[in-house]
Amino acid sequence: MIWNPNHWRTALRIEAAYRRYRTPPATAAPPWSTWRRWTETLRQYHAAERRGWQHARRRQFDRVGRSFDDLLSELRTLRAAIERGRRNLIPSVGELYAELIAAEEEFGGIAVADDELYVITEPITLGDVYLGPFEIRLNLNRLDEQEPYRIVAVEPHPAASCSATTHPHVHNDKVCLGEGKAAVAAALAEGRLSDLFQLINRVLHTYGEGSAYIPLDQWYGTPCSECDDSVEESELYSCRSCDSSVCSDCVRLCNCGSAACHDCATHCYACEETTCSRCLSICPDCEQDFCSSCLEEGLCDVCREREEEERRADDEDELADEELVATEPERPVHAAGVGEVVVLAGPRRGRSRRLRNLQRR
Repeated sequence: MIWNPNHWRTALRIEAAYRRYRTPPATAAPPWSTWRRWTETLRQYHAAERRGWQHARRRQFDRVGRSFDDLLSELRTLRAAIERGRRNLIPSVGELYAELIAAEEEFGGIAVADDELYVITEPITLGDVYLGPFEIRLNLNRLDEQEPYRIVAVEPHPAASCSATTHPHVHNDKVCLGEGKAAVAAALAEGRLSDLFQLINRVLHTYGEGSAYIPLDQWYGTPCSECDDSVEESELYSCRSCDSSVCSDCVRLCNCGSAACHDCATHCYACEETTCSRCLSICPDCEQDFCSSCLEEGLCDVCREREEEERRADDEDELADEELVATEPERPVHAAGVGEVVVLAGPRRGRSRRLRNLQRR
């Protein structure tokens, strides 16, 4: 292996960064006193058993159990302290140097820019979507944080609906590791930098539909709810009633600018133009929905014409009655009818028309 002084200097810098955030592990002493107490209790139990002291044997048996539980509890505490100490151990400069060499061999290079150590992945294609290569960047000043890394697209091919999503699992340079998060955290804590880069690279080469920020089948656009074609967000309309996304070819637009999908679109009963519910009015006679252009004085054309015909017919009946009265000859008045009011009987058709008009009013 060829000596690389740049990597050695980088390893020194990383070791200093780990040292800033790590405290020396506390020494944990074995539970000697609990062990001695348990062995003494066990000796007394065997002595009572040999001599046949049943009462003493039962009493010592209970003490042996309690002492053994205490011993197990302290041993578990000791093991946890040792594990914490192991995680808090600072990786040596030699170990970090070896990790840098391994990462360089895996990714074809490793570099430091400002405070970030990074590698570049090979170009990534998921399904039929080309995403390009990515930089996996580790911030050396944030090694004490849970996620001191970010993912930067070298040749961004973001989703059509969101430029900040450059990978189904990367949004605003933050990667969703899913089940791999614990493994990445362990590699970071132990200074296994090559494993950290490889684990994240493996996530970038894997597609999980349920955890994707934007599914691959929607990468080049959002599907129209009508024709299912994927289009850019700027070409989509949101249905005012159900909020579904509709493309410009499938949308129904009202004159007021409101959009509607096929299922939610309403139409004028007369002209059949798409009209939103706010722009429709009900004709009080036929109780159908009409747009403002198809209503005059609150009535549709059919109902208005019918009213005008009835009004003309009433006027003609009244005019005929007046002419009939004017041409009616005077009738002789008999003496028996003196003092009585004479009521002329007009045509029955005219009376029934006037009666009908009065009833309507």
